[in-house]
Amino acid sequence: MPPIPLARTRAGYDVSRKYGVPHAEIATLLNIKEATYLCGLRRLGLDHDPAKSGRLPDMEEILSRVRTELMRLTEGGRVPDKGAVDALVSLAKALKTIIDLERENDTRPAEAAPAAEIRPGELREALALIDRRIDELATLRAAEIIKASPGKV
Repeated sequence: MPPIPLARTRAGYDVSRKYGVPHAEIATLLNIKEATYLCGLRRLGLDHDPAKSGRLPDMEEILSRVRTELMRLTEGGRVPDKGAVDALVSLAKALKTIIDLERENDTRPAEAAPAAEIRPGELREALALIDRRIDELATLRAAEIIKASPGKV
């Protein structure tokens, strides 16, 4: 099977990002194996993580369009409409916040280590220790309360 042109791979990636189509279905439409399609995405430097493919449209691209519109409003030395500029600035701030939040969500916590196996005897000892400590703390607190108010008891 001949390699798929990278332009088609890029187009498939765009469809996947914008409409949430799984990579496996895109590969089927292109009549190639999913592994071949994912390899093409890697060659293009595109993110092929299926968890990220269903996200919102590319926010950096939208932010770039906002910047372009701001530049268009100020071209030729004219003073732009304050309302239009304020609206674009507000939109840019909102998009930047979304981008930052998306990046924070991208940092996945390290996988938790499997829970250690606890023997019933160890569990019994730990619970007994906790129970003794609770009794000690209750006795200390009761003594503090009695000491603080000797005539009211």
